[in-house]
Amino acid sequence: MMRPALTAATLALIAGSAAAQDGGYPYTDENCGVTTIYEAAPERAVTLSNNATELMLALGLEEHMAGTSYMAGMEISPAYAAAYNEIPTLSPLVATTEQLVDAEADFVYAGYPDGFSESRHTRDQLHDLGMKTRLNTEGCNLGRFGFDELYDEIRSMAGIFGVPERGEALIAEMQEGVAEVEAAVAGREPVPVFIYNGGEDAPRAVLGNAMLSHVVERAGGRNILGEENNRYGSTSWEQLVAEAPEYIVVFYSGTESGQVVDDPSNNIGQARVDFLMQQPIIAGVPAVAEGNFITISSVIGQPGPSSLTALEELARAFHPEAFD
Repeated sequence: MMRPALTAATLALIAGSAAAQDGGYPYTDENCGVTTIYEAAPERAVTLSNNATELMLALGLEEHMAGTSYMAGMEISPAYAAAYNEIPTLSPLVATTEQLVDAEADFVYAGYPDGFSESRHTRDQLHDLGMKTRLNTEGCNLGRFGFDELYDEIRSMAGIFGVPERGEALIAEMQEGVAEVEAAVAGREPVPVFIYNGGEDAPRAVLGNAMLSHVVERAGGRNILGEENNRYGSTSWEQLVAEAPEYIVVFYSGTESGQVVDDPSNNIGQARVDFLMQQPIIAGVPAVAEGNFITISSVIGQPGPSSLTALEELARAFHPEAFD
C-alpha cells in the first residue's frame, strides 16, 4: 500500500536516533560553490522554504530549529505537522535579514534560490552576520536533478547536523517507496505530460532540470519539454497543440506576484485549471478535451521528502490500472 508520506515507524526511528555523537566533526560542506566547515551541529537553524522545512523535520531536527518561513498559504504535509507547529513561524514569506538576526539564527537553509538574492540577502551577507548557509542543490541548476541528487542533499544535511544514520534511514524509506511505484508502472508506455507553471500570454513550464520533471518521468510520464536544459521556462500554445499531451500537471505555490494567496489550492491551482479549460486554441489537446489535470503544490513538487508523495500521486493518475 502506498504511503502519503514517510511511515510513522520510520519517523519514530529517525527522531529517536541518538543525537549525542561526534557526527564526524569537523564536517566540510561543499555546496553550490560555497565551502563551509562545521565544528558542531547548528543550534538555531531557520528555513526559507517549505521543502527545506520538511527535510529538516524528516531528519528529526526540530530541536535545532529557531524558526521557519515561506509556507505562504500552503500547509505542511501531515506527517510533519505536529513538529512544525512547535516551531516559530517567522514569516509567511521568506524571512527577512532582520527576522533572521532577531531569531539569532546560526544556520539558514533555503530549498530554492528565492531564499538568497540581492533583493533579500545574499549568502555572503548572512555569512558576514555569523550565519552559515545551505541551498538545496537543485537551485544551483547544475543539470538534471532527481532522487539520487535528493538523496545526496539529505546526506549533506544529515552530515551538517551530525546525524548520518537518520539520513540513511530516511533515504532507505524513500527508496522503498520509489521502488514500489517503479514496479507498479514497469513496462507501461509513458504518457506525454505538460507541466504548467502559470502564464497567460505564453504558458510557463517546468523543464528538464527540475525535480518535478524527474518525478513525472519516474511516475510513468514523459515531460514534453523534458529535454530542455533548465528548470523553468516558457513555451507556446501552438507547441502544446503540436505535442498533444495526454495529461497536464498544474504546478502552483502559495503566492502570486510575491503576495500570499488565501486558499491557493483553489485560487491558484484550480484557477489555473479553469483558465486552461477556457482556451480555445488548446481545446482539442487530449489532456484538455478529457479533463486530465493533476494539481501539484510546491510542498510536494519541490525537492524534499514529500517528492515521494508527488511520485505516488502522479503514478496513480497516469496509470490507475496499475494500482487496482
